[in-house]
Amino acid sequence: MEDKFLMDGHKLFWHIDRVNDWLNGKPIAPLHIDLGITTGCNIGCSYCYGILQGRTGKSKRFDMPEKALLNLIKDAKEVGVRSIAFDGEGENTLNPALYPALNMAKQINLDVGIATNGTLIQKDKVDDMLSALTWMRFNISAATPDSYVKIHRAKEFDNVVSNIRLCSEKKTKHKTTIGMQMVLVKDNFSDIIPLSKLGKELGVDYLVIKPCSDDPDKNLDSPTDEYIEFNDILNEAESYSDGDYNVVVKWNKMNNLGLKKFDVCYGTRFVINISGDGSVFPCGHFFNRFKNAFKMGNVIETSFAEIVKSDKYLEVQQKIEKINVNKECETNCRQYYISNFLWTLKNPPEHVNFV
Repeated sequence: MEDKFLMDGHKLFWHIDRVNDWLNGKPIAPLHIDLGITTGCNIGCSYCYGILQGRTGKSKRFDMPEKALLNLIKDAKEVGVRSIAFDGEGENTLNPALYPALNMAKQINLDVGIATNGTLIQKDKVDDMLSALTWMRFNISAATPDSYVKIHRAKEFDNVVSNIRLCSEKKTKHKTTIGMQMVLVKDNFSDIIPLSKLGKELGVDYLVIKPCSDDPDKNLDSPTDEYIEFNDILNEAESYSDGDYNVVVKWNKMNNLGLKKFDVCYGTRFVINISGDGSVFPCGHFFNRFKNAFKMGNVIETSFAEIVKSDKYLEVQQKIEKINVNKECETNCRQYYISNFLWTLKNPPEHVNFV
């Protein structure tokens, strides 16, 4: 089935104006922000990159203040950001400021989505949330209560399934895409088919299956070399797709077993990260690394518009381009698709006129 959401790829083709500005050396604002509004989380997923960095957990909670968050939303729209995903290192539904932020985004016509573990959805606020969201994605990487405990280290399976069902029932009214995301680790390959079936039963629009992103030292023990061994099972999972339900396997990342195909990361020019404590980084991988050498500013202290226009912002972006992407970056990173595309644009083959 067709990947109608283009999850195993990128969408820069529809933002050629910004790409051309970058190619021509003009300063650009990012197209997209991956935003965290809390550093806290109520569960402890085995594959969590935030926990690996020591930034996320039940004892690490700091909520971005509502005033700073609302100012960020407005600033982002004004400087040219076209979308924000509330999918930071913590569980963003913990922060009560989420709801006024979503309302603000709706008022100014800014596309927003949210990734959530789904355990804390307030049923009386579902309609308000969905009316503001382009999409809502539930991070669920297990298909049974026992497996959920093993993978997510919580006993919330039935609660999450109930919340997914509720949002799926309301999605048509609000034209919101409802999805599920499965991160493959060594302990949940047996959940692939049951979860594919469960997504269809719950009425979601898609289930995306992706590899686990790991740090350069493989501290999460991502089963990189094992993914290809499960091709038949992953193909079967995709067979449950139909006109209303899409199972999407991120094959490009799943088969990314060797070195990255690009030498320089240009993706952070177009997608940046903001942590739950307000810190602005080119990439979530650099949270708490190199003594904040890659921190561009903090939206609680300085307006986002000022940060994007600052010398520090450009300095950090240029510093990123000197990073060895195969030694100092995480595997299967957020910017993988667009960096590969931008690298190709910057390094064209010979005889380009022979199309």
